[in-house]
Amino acid sequence: MAQNPIKRGLKVQVEIDTGSFTGTKTRIDCYIIEPEFDRLTVSFPESKLEFAPYLSEGTEIKAFIYSFTGILIIDSIVYDAPFDGKMVIEFNEQHQIIQRRKYLRMPYITDLYILDEAGNKRVDTIDIGGGGVRFSTSLPLKDSQQVTAQLRLEQFEPLIKIDGVILKKNFYKQNEYVLEFMQIKEQDRDKIIQKCVKIEQTQNANKY
Repeated sequence: MAQNPIKRGLKVQVEIDTGSFTGTKTRIDCYIIEPEFDRLTVSFPESKLEFAPYLSEGTEIKAFIYSFTGILIIDSIVYDAPFDGKMVIEFNEQHQIIQRRKYLRMPYITDLYILDEAGNKRVDTIDIGGGGVRFSTSLPLKDSQQVTAQLRLEQFEPLIKIDGVILKKNFYKQNEYVLEFMQIKEQDRDKIIQKCVKIEQTQNANKY
């Protein structure tokens, strides 16, 4: 686990069995407070305390960790049951790690500059994630077109440089495209993911 990109603040979905006979599973959104070699201290939302009885010490669970390399799926057990807004989960010696290159995506409107010989073409993003951005534009773009682009993540920070490919994934929305990242610095990808986590945390806080 020491080599895995698990950091404070990353989102963790804890999956539990809530239906012994029906096979129903429930996922609870938590966030890493303290990562250790074989365990994680995570936040536990007060709004989900009804599920605390399913998370007694020793209960087997799955943890879906949204890292900057994708989703890490880890077989775990509950070390400390939910209490006072926290829970501790532990990875046993037989734990499995499955990695999926799938990223959290969140709505976020900002500037994306597509570079070509004529100069920078500014478009508006619709949502962002660690693997790409969705945007809208009236510019003539081709499906599978490779481009260099720059993304403004925060107003007063340097633009993030990206080499990617333009994809037309929704043919019902003529002006909507996806820029899928092909080359991006991992620290820049991490910044985008952290931004997505902050947006999600803010949205969740505003629900209650």
